[in-house]
Amino acid sequence: MSMPPSGGWPPPQQPNPPFNQGQPYGQPGYPPQQPPPGWPQQTPPPKQNGSLKWLLIGVAVLLVIGITVGATLLFTRDGGAGSTSPTSNSTSDIASANDTGPVSVITTEPTCNAFVGINNSLADIQAKGWGAQRSTLGPRQSWTPDQLAQVELVTKATQNAADQMAPLARQTPNRVVARLYEQFISYGRAYADSINDYTPADNGLASANVNASSALVGICNAITYGSAARSVALDPVKPPSTDKPADISSPQRFITDKDAACTSFQQLSDQFDVEAAEWQRMDSSIPANQWTPEQRATQAAALPAMSNWADGMEKVGRESNNPTLEDFAATAAVYLRAYIAVGDNYTATDSWLSYVSLKLNQVVLGACRAVSG
Repeated sequence: MSMPPSGGWPPPQQPNPPFNQGQPYGQPGYPPQQPPPGWPQQTPPPKQNGSLKWLLIGVAVLLVIGITVGATLLFTRDGGAGSTSPTSNSTSDIASANDTGPVSVITTEPTCNAFVGINNSLADIQAKGWGAQRSTLGPRQSWTPDQLAQVELVTKATQNAADQMAPLARQTPNRVVARLYEQFISYGRAYADSINDYTPADNGLASANVNASSALVGICNAITYGSAARSVALDPVKPPSTDKPADISSPQRFITDKDAACTSFQQLSDQFDVEAAEWQRMDSSIPANQWTPEQRATQAAALPAMSNWADGMEKVGRESNNPTLEDFAATAAVYLRAYIAVGDNYTATDSWLSYVSLKLNQVVLGACRAVSG
């Protein structure tokens, strides 16, 4: 299996399985959104190459490679066996307003086709060395004319993409998808607004924006390639304790102060990174029926760490009293549990399930970093 080419800001858009993991945002040594050495150059769901922390780095560019196959997604408005299911009809122009039920793996999403087209266009602009550029940016006063020109080009494209995704945020019947659109929009606009007084901490705004888009890519690909349908035996997760829908009219960042939830999410991420280090180096494009005894043992050894990570994220989200964080944490947990449930029936595209969890985790970590400076 090959991995995405280096460079770029956007998330992966390929139909194939992505690498299992990646280095979390801000890890020294490699710029965000660039794959570390040895990262394959093109498709399959998130493959497990490199530590959890490299995921944010490499996946950004996968988006330019091939998710266009996602155009075959169902474009129905029926349903959303997904984050939650609408429980009643509403005259609201926000389709997810009725989605107040439990969180589960999303099995239908009518906005995927339109999202993919917008995201691919944005990726074309962002994938021209932007990842390396972004990682080296110091304070605004230190920028060269070339750096300023590229930042302005990318932020303009991001603002336009945010404007184009706003109608999708209203159209999706799935609450979690609406929240991801909301955060893509709010963090993309915040990053654009930051460039006049930019400091390196503002890179966290870009990280949250990129990973919100990447999580949507994973959700859409898990639907397209059938992995989402493997979740039928899983118990859903309770909805947020505070019923606050996505704010589509005036999208707001979901983390504005670094609190205990940020610290806990980082600790959980770091712990998983250590405990599942061998799994992260596995080639996720290899189906279970082709695993060597060593690969099978590595997979089995990583499952308890995944289960603990899922439980930990759900617990932290529940205690945060932040409905968006609760939904992201619960969704990350159920996608990890769906990946675990696949077991010996694993195929390469099932890696999209763990990919969604990893990207949601990175949305939170990027948002936390943006308020830490």
